[in-house]
Amino acid sequence: MPGRSSSLISAGWGQLAAARPPAPDEHPGLLNCFAAVPDPRRAKGRRHPLAFVLALAAFAVLAGAKSLTAIAEWAADAPATALATLGGPSREPTGPTAPAEATVRRVLQRIDGDALDEAIGTWLAARDPDRPQPGRAEAGRPPASLAVDGKTVRGARRTDGTQVHLLAAMTGTGLVTAQREVDGKTNEITVFRPLLAGHDLTDTVITFDALHSQTAHARFLAEDKNAHYIAVIKANQPSGLPLAGNSRMERESLGFPLSFAPRCYRRRTSRVGTGHVDTDP
Repeated sequence: MPGRSSSLISAGWGQLAAARPPAPDEHPGLLNCFAAVPDPRRAKGRRHPLAFVLALAAFAVLAGAKSLTAIAEWAADAPATALATLGGPSREPTGPTAPAEATVRRVLQRIDGDALDEAIGTWLAARDPDRPQPGRAEAGRPPASLAVDGKTVRGARRTDGTQVHLLAAMTGTGLVTAQREVDGKTNEITVFRPLLAGHDLTDTVITFDALHSQTAHARFLAEDKNAHYIAVIKANQPSGLPLAGNSRMERESLGFPLSFAPRCYRRRTSRVGTGHVDTDP
């Protein structure tokens, strides 16, 4: 799964470009999602709503802006009608005004990246044309899928010099509907549940690599989210991992509760030296 760009501009903005063209009445939906992002500024002295600044940034990036300065320049050149549509406050007689470059820079540098990713992901997920309706199984249609994977962002580093690592969830249609930064003092395992907690995963098939083949993750998906999963079992599980078969003993050895034990197993082994791969049915 591709990680976030190392540019000053979040890759979350770029995901907007892959969405279908919006209908005339869909702009408020995006603004409502932006309004849910916590504002890092003090309440006193705010001239521009946070959702307005974020909407300007989104449209500027879609128009080709690749830096904070370019975003501010696009906003300054935007007509009054565009500013009003994006939620700009009207101040008579001049009408809506764009925020200054310093305001845009401070907001985008201090914004909660995880909250912004969640807002954009929520809006994109609702617009996914292939998203099945909850509780409505369509004959012949495969279930929705979500792939969870993490990547270290090339060229992006924190102030302490550590590299930025992201965990993201991507739909079968290529939309990144969830993305969170993995703190440098922990790993992806602790981010897995917060990444998916706010999403409706009913009857969705979740795939992930062996790192996330954890009993706690399985319980969370099956019991809390009513989802399905495909687990890759490697040496990170302490048991002997007898994967070929469906006996009770083999299921118990995997450590996953029998109430949602895997329905089938595939054992894939590689021969050292030749590289030949064997797969058991």
